[in-house]
Amino acid sequence: MKEKSHRMEKINSLLKKEISDIIFHEYEIGQENFITISVIDTKADLSQADIYVSALKDEDQIIDALNKESGHIRYILGKKIRMKKTPKLVFKKDIFKLQI
Repeated sequence: MKEKSHRMEKINSLLKKEISDIIFHEYEIGQENFITISVIDTKADLSQADIYVSALKDEDQIIDALNKESGHIRYILGKKIRMKKTPKLVFKKDIFKLQI
């Protein structure tokens, strides 16, 4: 895996915090289910952010719902933070979680 610059680490950290807040405060699925954003991988040109999500139950349905709402989440995100470009948000199943 390519080493991320300090700038990209800060961007990913900020996106993780803000997107988590948006999901929890704006959507019932964030309040009803234990949803965790584990990793965000944003492209250097800010064109896209891959958001790896895990959920306690109905993980595939939640990821589908988040992808359907990604445009609205991106819109809210753009209003909350100042960035040169707000990346396209793509929610994916958390491939990094431990398999027990």
